[in-house]
Amino acid sequence: MIDWYLVATSALWILGASILLAAFSYHQWLAGERGRRLRDQWRERSWQRASAAGMLLFCLGFGLSEGSRWWERVAWLALATSFAIQGFHALRQRDEVSTAERSRR
Repeated sequence: MIDWYLVATSALWILGASILLAAFSYHQWLAGERGRRLRDQWRERSWQRASAAGMLLFCLGFGLSEGSRWWERVAWLALATSFAIQGFHALRQRDEVSTAERSRR
């Protein structure tokens, strides 16, 4: 019988890992196109949003499926919470910049 819970939670961490890989690949390409270092590219809001989303899904998937002890699950879910907060701040930063740009016009 198929364990659908395990399938769903495994899909979460696989999706998170794929988002991280895609974001890393894109920003590495973008750094080369712009002639910038990859470290400078990581300061971009687009990297911060994508990496936070990918890490949130990755940690959430592991926290819900792989933790065999309670403290492992708590650690994975605490990491997921911290990446959710980081992603929320990255989204708010974008909105604040957009609002500031609109007010200058």
